[in-house]
Amino acid sequence: MKITIGSDHAGYHYKEEIKQFLKENGHEFHDFGTDSDDSVDYPLFVRPVAKAVARGEYDRGIVLGGSGNGEAMVANRIIGIRCALCWSPETARFARKHNDANILSLGARMISLKEALEIVKVWLETPFDGGRHLRRINQIDQKKTLAGRSSRPKKDEKLVDKKKQSGPEEKSKKARNDKYDLLITFRYIKYMEGKDSIEFQVDPGLKRPSIIHILSPERWNSELPEWAQNRRDEILDRVKSKCAHMDCEWKEY
Repeated sequence: MKITIGSDHAGYHYKEEIKQFLKENGHEFHDFGTDSDDSVDYPLFVRPVAKAVARGEYDRGIVLGGSGNGEAMVANRIIGIRCALCWSPETARFARKHNDANILSLGARMISLKEALEIVKVWLETPFDGGRHLRRINQIDQKKTLAGRSSRPKKDEKLVDKKKQSGPEEKSKKARNDKYDLLITFRYIKYMEGKDSIEFQVDPGLKRPSIIHILSPERWNSELPEWAQNRRDEILDRVKSKCAHMDCEWKEY
């Protein structure tokens, strides 16, 4: 596995020990610093880690500080990052099983070195469970989720009978739907129509095809925003055509 790592001065010594652990266990890694225990500002070393993981250059990242709190906050500002602050092997296990955490944050002043190495080991070895958890993490980077949408019209809006919609409105809607784009990253594929978007989680494969998770026909309408409902085949055809160059498998859940 390719790992990137970074820390401030408080996490420097633990970082060096974790690098040795990664090397002994056959992982590739890149260190964004810092290179000593001289006082530094943690965002300068954490943000490059998060951006590198988000771009798909590394499978996962590890960041360290005194408490790990600030480091997690910085990493999670980057879209596509799910950084978990872990203080025990159990929290690391669930960060992977339920949240598919792609960055681990550790507080070097909060735990012993032995505990830190145990946490790293569990976090690296634990797979993501998928299933219902995939639906939930897919909502993290969406600007609007189902729970945030109101069924009531806004104050100045009028209810519109869909059966009485005029021809031009239908044509305008179709024109909007014809304009779409796709963002393919290491961990997810984002399908976009203007400001609206949905994501498909990707389990990247190194010596095997990547797995792209898609909602089954039974779950599509109940779990996606209204604009994407009843358009499963249309949207998936577009996504699959753009991914034709990839070695991948499509898995329904």
